[in-house]
Amino acid sequence: MKARHILFCTGMTISALALPVCAQDSTGRTDTPPRDTMTPATQPAMTGDRAQAPEAKHICGTLKNATEAAIKTDGYDNLVKRFVDADRDRIKKFDLSKDDKTRLNDRVVAIQRAWKAKYNQDFDIDNPMLVFDDRVRIVQGVIGEAQPAAGHMAGDQTDASKIDPSLPDTSPGPQADKVAGGDVNREPGRKVAKVTFPTSHGMPALYIPLIREFPDSWKIDVPDQVDGQKLYSNLIDQLTMIDNMKDQWPSDVNDAYRAVSHHVLMAIMDQKPDMTHDKMGDKTGDMPPTDNSGSR
Repeated sequence: MKARHILFCTGMTISALALPVCAQDSTGRTDTPPRDTMTPATQPAMTGDRAQAPEAKHICGTLKNATEAAIKTDGYDNLVKRFVDADRDRIKKFDLSKDDKTRLNDRVVAIQRAWKAKYNQDFDIDNPMLVFDDRVRIVQGVIGEAQPAAGHMAGDQTDASKIDPSLPDTSPGPQADKVAGGDVNREPGRKVAKVTFPTSHGMPALYIPLIREFPDSWKIDVPDQVDGQKLYSNLIDQLTMIDNMKDQWPSDVNDAYRAVSHHVLMAIMDQKPDMTHDKMGDKTGDMPPTDNSGSR
C-alpha cells in the first residue's frame, strides 16, 4: 500500500524553499507557474508534507481559478471548465437565458465594485498559496489504494461510516475497466484529492473532492445531483449573500478571498451555509466538520 501524502497550503515564510504562485494560462491550466515575483518575506515555504507532494500548488490553482471565474462577468462557462468531464457534460445541458446571465453579472459587478472600494484592488488571487494556507487541508491519494488505518476515526477501525471524510475516496468507479476510467475517470492509478475548508466565516466545514484528469489538470468532482439549473441557483444564492454581507468582509484581503472561495465552493458542492455560528468577518473556528463531500 502506498503512503498517502497529507498536504497543507501554508503561509510560512522560509524563503529559501519557496513555492511559486499558481498561474492560469489561456487554456485554464495551472501546471506551469510563472517566475515568482513575490518578495521573500511573503513567499510560502515548501516544508514537511508539502515538500513531498508538490501538486498542492496545482490543486490550489484549481481553487483559485474556480473562485475567480465565479466572480467574473460572463464567467459561468469558465467555471464549469473546472469540473471533471462527466460533470461538465451534465451541467452544459442547461443553457443560461439572457436574463439568467444578466442576473449573475449584476451580482458579480456589485461584488467587484465593493471589493475595489474596500481593498483598493481588483478581485484577483495573486498568491493562492497564501489564500489557501495551512487552514485549508489537502490530502492526495490514488484510485485502487486501500483506505489507511489513519483514515478511521479514533475508537473504530472497521466501521465504514466512521472513515475520515477529509480523505479522498480511492475506490474504483463503475467504469474502471474502460480506457481512462470511462466518463467518471476512476480507474486504478488515477490521482485523487480531497480539500477541506474548516468551519469559518459563518459557514460549516466543507469537503471538495478533486480528480486529476489527463494530461495534468486537477478538476473538481461535483456531486451528481448538481445540474446546470442547480448550479446557477446556488451561485445566485451565494453571490447574493457575499454582496449583502460586504460590510462584514474581513479586513485582511487574503482572508476575504478565502471566505469568498468558501462561498463559491459551497455553491458548487450544493451546500447551504449555517449563518448561526459566525459572521463572514470572523476567522476560522474550531467546530468539528461534517461530511458534505457530495454523492460520489
